Amino acid sequence: MFKLLKQIHSSSFRKNRFFCSFLQKMRFYPESHLVSLSAARVTNGIPDKIAFLQERAKKRFFRNDGGWVVALILVCALISSPARAVTITEVTAPETGVKAWLVEDHKLPIVAMRFAFQGGSEQDPADKQGLAHLTMNALTEGAGSYDSAAFQRQLADKSITLAFSDGRDELVGGIKCLSADKAEAFKLLHLALTKPRFDANDIERLRGQQLAAMRQQFSDPDWQARYALFSQIFAGHPYSQRHLGTMQTLKAITRADIQDFAAHHLALDNVTVAVAGDMTPAELATALDKIFADLPAKAQLTPIADVDEMTDTPSILVRREGTQTEMLFAMPGPKRDDPDYYAAQIANYILGGGGFSSRLMQDVRDKKGLTYGISTELAPAQHDGLIIGESDVDNPKVGEALDTIRDTMRRFHDEGPTVREIAAAKDYLTGSQPLSLTSTDKIAATLVYMQRHNLGRDYLDRYSEIIRNVTAQDITQVLDRWFSPDKMTIAYVGEPEGMTPTQIRDMVRQ
Repeated sequence: MFKLLKQIHSSSFRKNRFFCSFLQKMRFYPESHLVSLSAARVTNGIPDKIAFLQERAKKRFFRNDGGWVVALILVCALISSPARAVTITEVTAPETGVKAWLVEDHKLPIVAMRFAFQGGSEQDPADKQGLAHLTMNALTEGAGSYDSAAFQRQLADKSITLAFSDGRDELVGGIKCLSADKAEAFKLLHLALTKPRFDANDIERLRGQQLAAMRQQFSDPDWQARYALFSQIFAGHPYSQRHLGTMQTLKAITRADIQDFAAHHLALDNVTVAVAGDMTPAELATALDKIFADLPAKAQLTPIADVDEMTDTPSILVRREGTQTEMLFAMPGPKRDDPDYYAAQIANYILGGGGFSSRLMQDVRDKKGLTYGISTELAPAQHDGLIIGESDVDNPKVGEALDTIRDTMRRFHDEGPTVREIAAAKDYLTGSQPLSLTSTDKIAATLVYMQRHNLGRDYLDRYSEIIRNVTAQDITQVLDRWFSPDKMTIAYVGEPEGMTPTQIRDMVRQ
């Protein structure tokens, strides 16, 4: 053990800042130990074996504080072995022409498929908000000859995981199963996509669940802040709509609306597919035709315009009783295909995305004790991009916290980052990138993401080089373009002191 610890402190380990940062966090996040260490070997093709070991380790090793030592040994063993690049094969279905990216991994008998259809909740009519969400949930509530209970029983009997969800710009689905059961899994997926029942009693049950989830949102200050902020920034644009809907719009949705939404959006020309696991290209080509063959050839989407950039920067107060105020602030940011995106990733990490090492955390939390935490993130979407930050602050400290946030952002905008900050950000971004590949379903999801954003099949191989090639001048230009505190719109939920909002609203309650 002492030799192991000595090796950890050797120069070869100290050079890996991501690894050192990871070790610092291990003691506080025990369940993430083996998830993180799996990233070190995921390109060796054993992600799901790591997941299996993770569950076993959680039971055997993490029952007391000594568990981190065992995890540390496993980390070092895994990191010490060489990695092998992920091989991505493009497969085309012979009849439908549907294309999919495949990462073969035959070490474990598991197959995961992810797919996305263009157009998400942004496609909801204004008077039928919540339609995309309700439709996606209804797809697994019976299909073909199977009613809801029978369909769920078929999935459970084979331990098949099938799920659908709606995003702002896309509809997402995924299925995961043992490779021996993939024929049955793909049959059920085909039925869900092409022959959903949408039985009336199931729709009403799902509608009730969606209404209950909506009511829960009303008591969440984070949701209240996001709705206040986004309804202001995206005013008049579909992005301002609520993906769960309102009480009125959700009640107005009919079975015919759900059928039409599915028919118009689930189409062959509108789907992006990826698979990872125990499957060959020939098997996948045949499966693609069986799954998607009966979908319409072309989708019928409502065209969505890009968001107009705001000319004013209001501060919005949503009144809510309590001792703390939820603060949410946003500035215009790059879309995913913007040339500034990678430099903005580095700048964001330094400003507020780097946890305890970020400038905002150091200034607002560590030096002044104004909050337990503050963070920022890039939020790119198809028709707009944002840089979003958030924090919870005691009511009497809100004014001072806001002044400190503005001062920190101003100094960062005017002076730029240090050489050490840039190096640390690059180390983290390149070191953490494999965490998106720790299981077959995560790999499949990453491949869909890569296709949707036209990143190319060699993106995973190029990513480290892309980040390393970002220069200090690139980051300076990004700061000038995107990171000015003068462009910040703010929403507060609570009873803040020391600030004067430009708008005051009541909480959303319906």
